[in-house]
Amino acid sequence: MDAPCHAYPADLFVSGRTPTAFAGALFRATRWRQVLNGRTTFKTVIAKAHRYVGLCLAPLLVIIAGTGSVIAFYDDLERSLNTGMRVVEPQDGGWTIRDALRIREELEQQDPRAHVFSLQFPQQPDESLFSRVMPAVDPVTGQPADIDYDEVFANPYTGERLGQRIIGAATLRPEGIPSFLYYLHYALVFPLGIGIVIFGILALVWAAESIFGFYLTLPARPKPNKSGKKPRPFLKRWSTSWKIAPSAPANRRLLDLHRSTGLWLWPLLLMFALTGYVLNQGGPYARFIGNFTDYAHFQEEPPVPPLAELLLDPPVDWYWAADLGQRYFAEQARIEGFELGKPAAIEYRRDLGVYFFSMHTSRDLLDAQGNPTESNSPATAATIAIDARDGRFLGLQLPRGQRAGNTVTSWLIALHVTAIGGRAWQVAVSLFGMTVVLISVTGVLLWWRRRQTRPAPRPAPGQRDKTGFANKPSTSVQGKAG
Repeated sequence: MDAPCHAYPADLFVSGRTPTAFAGALFRATRWRQVLNGRTTFKTVIAKAHRYVGLCLAPLLVIIAGTGSVIAFYDDLERSLNTGMRVVEPQDGGWTIRDALRIREELEQQDPRAHVFSLQFPQQPDESLFSRVMPAVDPVTGQPADIDYDEVFANPYTGERLGQRIIGAATLRPEGIPSFLYYLHYALVFPLGIGIVIFGILALVWAAESIFGFYLTLPARPKPNKSGKKPRPFLKRWSTSWKIAPSAPANRRLLDLHRSTGLWLWPLLLMFALTGYVLNQGGPYARFIGNFTDYAHFQEEPPVPPLAELLLDPPVDWYWAADLGQRYFAEQARIEGFELGKPAAIEYRRDLGVYFFSMHTSRDLLDAQGNPTESNSPATAATIAIDARDGRFLGLQLPRGQRAGNTVTSWLIALHVTAIGGRAWQVAVSLFGMTVVLISVTGVLLWWRRRQTRPAPRPAPGQRDKTGFANKPSTSVQGKAG
């Protein structure tokens, strides 16, 4: 016999087979040919990918979205549950940047193990001075100190040390719950460096999963109608995916709930997934987006390469850097045409030998009341980079109106972290997080119910079932397969 022109299983053409065995091979061949027809193969693959990727993602999404629905109100929770470290009594006369820098020195003197590398200046009269800490490095041995906290709070008026903590430390104490939930949201229980990489990858997988789900809502191509009757228009056929049929069986209503909810919220699902990647993997994102548009992210893609050794005692000290930052901002405001607001933050990167000085400007994204968002994020405050070796100006980064990539990214990130939109957007994001939990749970329930109602596998032709009788190929099945 000549070689077959179709991709049938090779064992179909082996001579000497019994009629029953030959029928079984033919049955498998027709099933294989049906797959090769390509009519439903791609959608079937996408459906399986959506199902099993979704099952793996579901428990993580429940945690991420569940915590996200709470930390949408992070600042309010911190002020309510962590009042001792977050809220101070305002005093006449206020405070100055030099006061804050002096307090920074005192914090390091109180604990020589600590290097206070970042100060976030209070934006309200009753806010404390917030600083981030890393281990101090012994200039002789080059070894980092052993330290048990990474955040410290102080009174900006008196310099009193209000408290310290490790962000994300697991605790049931009320004052530590917001920080713990915040850490769970972007790193789960992993060490920070590992957690943000894992969650960055998960964010991309979630984006792909959302695209799979959207594709599966699209109606199948209508089959040719022998009567010549026109098929329903595409939008009418697709409208089924957007609705919940109240009179349908329970399993169908569950499918409708899962599908329609995801479809209505699909733009938000994709936006939160992609911005989750940006927030966790700012460096790779900056390198990728820089291939298509002008984009800068000084903290993730610095304007200078890393130094061979840490610059522990820079020629330009914190006071000089703050003075230079304010002077450079005044110059850039005249050049770029923006107005200056309050100072936002100052940070020193000893691995780069660079200071980052941030200020609120008229190029900030504004909250619902028209005020600058209270954050030292590059998405919500302008940043100037200063060389710590000679005080040179290294660059300006504005949230919007300077680079197209920064403008779009800043808006998306600000939406993710509820830095804009006020209370209404915080509530919307919180509800969205709970809805993502609902979508995840209904997806798992759909898989479980489908598994419970799946018919027992049919014995292959020629094999005996549990009753001991040989299974014969059904002509109706063969007809459908062919």
